[in-house]
Amino acid sequence: MTALPDEPDGAPEELEGGFSRRALRWIVGSVAVSLVASVLLMAYGRDLQGGPPPGAHSFSDSALGHRAVVLLLTRLGLGVTSRRSLSSGDAGPGRPLVLAEPNPKGESWRPDQLQALSQEAASRQAPLVVVLPKWRAGAARKDKPRWLSSVRLMPEEDVAKVLEALNEADLQGLIPQRFDGVRRCEARWNRTAVEYRMDVDALQLLPPSPSLRALVSCGSYALVAERKATGSRPRIVLVADPDLLNNHGLGRGDNAILIHQLFTQGLGATGAVFDETIHGFSRDLGLLAEALSFPLVLGVLQALVLLGVVLWAGMGRFGKPLPASLGLAAGKEILIDNTAKMLANSGHAEDSLARYFQQTVRAVAGHHFLPPDLADKDRIERLQQITAARGGKLRLAELERAVRQIPLGRAGEEPAAKTARRLYDWRVEMMKNVD
Repeated sequence: MTALPDEPDGAPEELEGGFSRRALRWIVGSVAVSLVASVLLMAYGRDLQGGPPPGAHSFSDSALGHRAVVLLLTRLGLGVTSRRSLSSGDAGPGRPLVLAEPNPKGESWRPDQLQALSQEAASRQAPLVVVLPKWRAGAARKDKPRWLSSVRLMPEEDVAKVLEALNEADLQGLIPQRFDGVRRCEARWNRTAVEYRMDVDALQLLPPSPSLRALVSCGSYALVAERKATGSRPRIVLVADPDLLNNHGLGRGDNAILIHQLFTQGLGATGAVFDETIHGFSRDLGLLAEALSFPLVLGVLQALVLLGVVLWAGMGRFGKPLPASLGLAAGKEILIDNTAKMLANSGHAEDSLARYFQQTVRAVAGHHFLPPDLADKDRIERLQQITAARGGKLRLAELERAVRQIPLGRAGEEPAAKTARRLYDWRVEMMKNVD
């Protein structure tokens, strides 16, 4: 027989069902970290991704960008979207399609794309608003990559290439001109004349043309002109100077008022679609493609972590596996184990084991003809001597102390079953006949 092993000091404390506290801490920590990461990504995902390059588009914070006008129109009640795919957007009669500053010298310049967008506007019966370019952007600043280091005026002949690319016969040959010192321009909305104070350097205007009607005129030249829809051709509204709505010029003079009234009164718009595919922002929409793009991919990973925890918690095996039930198999050894487990699972393992210890000790003492009136301490000492004489190594005094120290409740079931088994083995050994 062997003495009961001591419980190691470093053994991890286990929860009910065999699930350790260390594993529980890892699970709770992982879920908490993933949740915090998800919240931070929703707030700062765009910053982590890095801003778009500076330029004349609605995602840009640079002087030539159009982000300010998109925010302005949105806050004033217009539903403005910036699209990156030709298959998205809902341009229509009340939602003009805006082509803001196509760049004839840019890498994404494609005249056939402008013609396709013009056909799209015609099929959707949406006004096509074309903001002509004016500035040629330099490189981005090294200290502030979202700003431009320099800009310079684009030659008027290059600006006219945008009108040529639309492939409209009545717009061919129009070359914008620039004027200094223009301070007043006038529009007529719903038969009401409105005068605007201009604060634009080198104001770019369109010359008179029989095919165009000036919506906003500066003398005999047009700041905003309209070509009415004809047959399969869309209604085209030309904004001659982009400084009316870029980040640098929107807050100057009456530019913001003019742009808002152009959309709401001149076009009767309830929203607008800024097409950014002309600036190279092209992306095929799709649920999987969007989910796997940054920063959404990090949110997807966070959801997968939570899903894994939920599936793990719902599985039949959670934590270390429980021992398989032995049932009522045939054989004396199986019967003994079942009896020991029934003793431990009775709900009062510590009391049952104490009574079993006393009965076992008395039965062995009677087998060896010890006086029945011996005190418990003397009886254990005599039995210990007999055990040692028969070659046994079990120490009854230590086993008795272990019985008294059995934990209460379910925590004591397993050690109680092991102790009961050792008691039974000792009884069988002690009651064998020795030749």
